[in-house]
Amino acid sequence: MKLKAVAFDLDGTLYPSHRLLGVFSCLALKNTRFFLHFSKVRKIIRTLRPVDDFHTCQAALLAESLKISAAEAAARIRTLVYREMEDRFHRVRPYHYVEETLATLKAAGYKLAVLSDFPVARKLAALGLETYWDCHLCSEQTHYLKPNPEPFAALAACLELRPAEILYVGDKYCYDICGARAAGMLTAHLTRKKNPDSVANFTFYSYKNFPTLLNKRIVDNRDIAR
Repeated sequence: MKLKAVAFDLDGTLYPSHRLLGVFSCLALKNTRFFLHFSKVRKIIRTLRPVDDFHTCQAALLAESLKISAAEAAARIRTLVYREMEDRFHRVRPYHYVEETLATLKAAGYKLAVLSDFPVARKLAALGLETYWDCHLCSEQTHYLKPNPEPFAALAACLELRPAEILYVGDKYCYDICGARAAGMLTAHLTRKKNPDSVANFTFYSYKNFPTLLNKRIVDNRDIAR
């Protein structure tokens, strides 16, 4: 089956995670307890099914963890995660060669998409990458986080393609690569240390080499692309 789209995770995939840590260090230090509990809640919520209302569930879990009211938990999430973190994002820069890669893929006729576990619009604008996408999604809109199948199904629906026609690019092996593969997509793992048992179709560590690897490992490999 012919590859028709390339979709990307955002955090840690379109920009280096260490740059995020530098930008948010002051915010994290002032709110250490909150972010420790919030991180734990995000791991828990990935395992829950069914989830009827993602944000209500997330706030309830955080409230229980912090021993505060659900209303206070929801307010702190809105303030610290969805506002203050994004307000600082203008200081983050994408990986080298990301924009050149996106332009090359677009010129080659591929649809491009972003699927992230957090809201993406303001981040893409801050990175200067807002103009390239045929669709961009936050998995929270599906009430589930990766590696659950719902976010990947929503991605395929947004692109109006079959999962097998989409290559998903991510840095987190369990959430991005395993989740996308289970959903029937091709995958590319951004990492410097390849997992010897990786299910990814290819691994890379620089976007400078990405278009070449895409053509070599996917487009020109008839066993994969058929």
